[in-house]
Amino acid sequence: MSDVHDEVYPRLLTRALRDPEIVAALAEPGAPSADELKRTAFEHRAFVLAQARAAEEEWRRAEADLRATRRRRRLRRLAAWVSWCVAVVLVLASFVATAWADRLQAAYGEHRAVEVGEVLEYVLYALLGLAVIVAAVAFVVWWGYLVMAEAPSDGSPDEIRRLKVTVTTTAVVAFLLSAFWLGEGASDIVWQFTTGHVPGDDDRYAWEWLVVLGTLAVYGAACTTALEELQQLDRDDEVTRLATVWQETLRESLLGFLRGEISGKVTRPHAVSLSIGAAPGLSNVRSPDVHVRTAAEAALLSIADAMAGGSVALAGPRGVGKTELLKELCNPARKNWLSVEVMAPVAYDRREFMLHLLEVLCRRVRASGLKTAALAERELRRVRSVQTRSNESNANLGWSGFGVSMKRGTSLAHQPMTYPEIVNALRTLLRRVAAELHDAPERRRLVVGVDELDRIAPATAARDFLNELKAVFDVPHCLFVLSVSDEALREADLAPLGRRDAFDSAIDEVVRVDPLDYETSVRLLDTRVVGLPAPFSALFHCLSGGSPRDLLRMARAAIARVTPERPCPLSEVTAALVGRELERVANSAVPGGHGEELLQLFHAPLVAAHGGLGELAANITRQAALTPGGDKLGATLANRAHHLDTISGIFTDDLTEAAVTAAADPDFPGSFAALARAQREIGRTDVLARSSLQRIRAAWGLAALPETG
Repeated sequence: MSDVHDEVYPRLLTRALRDPEIVAALAEPGAPSADELKRTAFEHRAFVLAQARAAEEEWRRAEADLRATRRRRRLRRLAAWVSWCVAVVLVLASFVATAWADRLQAAYGEHRAVEVGEVLEYVLYALLGLAVIVAAVAFVVWWGYLVMAEAPSDGSPDEIRRLKVTVTTTAVVAFLLSAFWLGEGASDIVWQFTTGHVPGDDDRYAWEWLVVLGTLAVYGAACTTALEELQQLDRDDEVTRLATVWQETLRESLLGFLRGEISGKVTRPHAVSLSIGAAPGLSNVRSPDVHVRTAAEAALLSIADAMAGGSVALAGPRGVGKTELLKELCNPARKNWLSVEVMAPVAYDRREFMLHLLEVLCRRVRASGLKTAALAERELRRVRSVQTRSNESNANLGWSGFGVSMKRGTSLAHQPMTYPEIVNALRTLLRRVAAELHDAPERRRLVVGVDELDRIAPATAARDFLNELKAVFDVPHCLFVLSVSDEALREADLAPLGRRDAFDSAIDEVVRVDPLDYETSVRLLDTRVVGLPAPFSALFHCLSGGSPRDLLRMARAAIARVTPERPCPLSEVTAALVGRELERVANSAVPGGHGEELLQLFHAPLVAAHGGLGELAANITRQAALTPGGDKLGATLANRAHHLDTISGIFTDDLTEAAVTAAADPDFPGSFAALARAQREIGRTDVLARSSLQRIRAAWGLAALPETG
C-alpha cells in the first residue's frame, strides 16, 4: 500500500501545485513558497490520504477480487486462445473443404487433376459469398429489430441491445454455414477418394453430422470464452475507473489542504468588492475537501472512546453537518475500529433493513480479512441466494421390451430466513466480530453508523425503527451511531417531558451537532477558495446561520456573480443574497395553505412596491393581525424580515476593517456570531430572536425595531 502512496502522492501533489488557482494564490502577499507548501503537504500526508480513504478502499477491494481470480484467469485465457485458434482453423478448413470438394467433382468429370489456384479462387468467392450473406442478415436484423422490439419508455431505441441481437444472429448464421460446409465438404472429399466417383445425394457418411456438431461445439466454446474475456475486460475497466476516482478524490483533498494552508498564512484582505472569478473548490457540491474538525467531533470521539458499546445519537438541525461527521467517524482510515455505514430507508421495512444491514456487514467483514470472514461469507450466501439441493437414486430392469423401474429421491430447499432468524444472525455476527476485534493486540472496535434517520416517514415509523434496531444495540464492544435532525425528533415526539420514550430507551448518549461558529466557517471557506475577503466570509456566515450547506451555497451564489470585466461590490452581493432569501421564503407558500398571503409578501416586486425591505416587517405584522391564527407565523416572518434588513444595513460598501475586526469578537453585542445565532432563533424562539436583533441593531447604530402591539 505504501508503495502505491509513494508513487501516487508525489505525482498528484506536483499536479496540485501546478493548478492555476494554487499558482495564483502563492503570489499573494504572505503566501508560503511552493517548496514550503510541499514540505507541509508531506508532513500531513497521512491526514490528506485519510480524506480519500473510502474511495481507496473501494478500489482496493475491487483490485483484490480481481487479483484473487488471476490464476484461474490465466487458465481461462489459455483455453480461450486454444479455442479461438481451433475455431479459426475450422473456419478456413470449411472454405477449403467446400472448394476442394467442388473442384474435385469438376476434375473427376473432366478426367484431370485439381489445381491449387482454382481451389484458392473458389475459396475467395466463398468468402465473398459468406460476406454478402452475413451483411444481408445483419441488415434485416438491424432494421427488423425496430419493428419487432418494444420501444423503451423514453421512445429512443436501445442501440446496445439492438447491436447485440444483430451481432449474435449474424454470428450464428455464419457458424452454422461454416459447420455444414466443413461436414459436407469433408464427406465429399473422403467419398471421392475412397470410391473413385462423385457422390450422389444419398451417398454420405454418417460421421458427417458428427463433424458438424463437433465444429459447432468448438465455435460455441470460442464464443463463450470470448464473452468471458469481454466481461473480464469490463472488470478491468471497473478497477481502472475506481483507481481514477480515488486519485481524483485524493487530488481534490490535496487542493483543499493546500488552499487551507495558504489561506492561513496569506494576509487576509479587507475589501468591499469581490474579484474572485473562479473557485473550483466551490464547484462540487459534495467536494471531498479536507475535513474541518469541530467541537462536536471532539465530543463524539471522547464519548465513543469511553463507551464499551451501546448507541450514540448525533442530533442537530438539517444541514448542520451530521452526515459529514458520521462519514468521518466511519472513515476506513481509522485503524482503531472497523466501521460500517448504512442509510436509513425512506419507507421503513424492518425485515428488508435488517437484511441490508446484515449484507453490508458481511461484505465489510469479508473484505477485512478477519477470522470471522468465513462466517460472514456463509451468512452472505444465505442472504443473497435461495439454494435447492436434490438427491436421487434410480434402478431399471428390463427384458424383451418389458421393464421395471424404481426411483426415489429427496429435495431440500433453503427457505428465506424469518425476521427472528435475521436478527439472531445479525447479533451473532456482530458479537463474533466485535469480540475478535476486542481480543486483537491493538484492541479495535466495531462501529455501525446509521445515517439520516429523519428520512423515515411517517413519524411513527421512526419510533418503530428505533424499537426494532434496539434489539442489536446491546452487543458488547459494538457502538451504534445514528444521525437524526431536531425537526424529525420534534415531529416524532421522541422527547416528551416526564417519561421515557422510544428515543430515551434506545439511545445511551446524545451528541449535539451545532452550527459552525464564525472561525470554523472561515476555515471551511478557506479550504474551498483562497483570498476571500473577510466581509464576504462574514456575510455568508451570518446569512447561513452557521449551516455548512447554506454557507457554501451563499459563497457559490456570490462568486457566480463576479465577471472578469469588473469586481462585484459588497452591497450588490448583499442585495443579491438577500433577494435569494426573500424568494426562498416566498416560494415556500403552499397554495391554499396556512399563511399563504403572509409568505407572498416576500416576493421581491411586492417588497419594492410597498416601501422596501424596511417596511416588510410592518406589512407582515399588519397582515398577520387580519389573518386568523396568524400571530405565530407573523412573528416568525417579521423577525425574518428584520434579520434580512439588519444584514442589508451592516454589509454595505461603507463597512470598515475596524468594524469587521470588532464584530469578529463573539463578546461584541453586534458580533457576527450574534447575527448567525439570531438567524437560528427565528421560528423557534421568536421573542428571543427579536431581542437579539434589537441589541445587534443598536450596536451597529441602526434604527430600533418598532414596538409590537
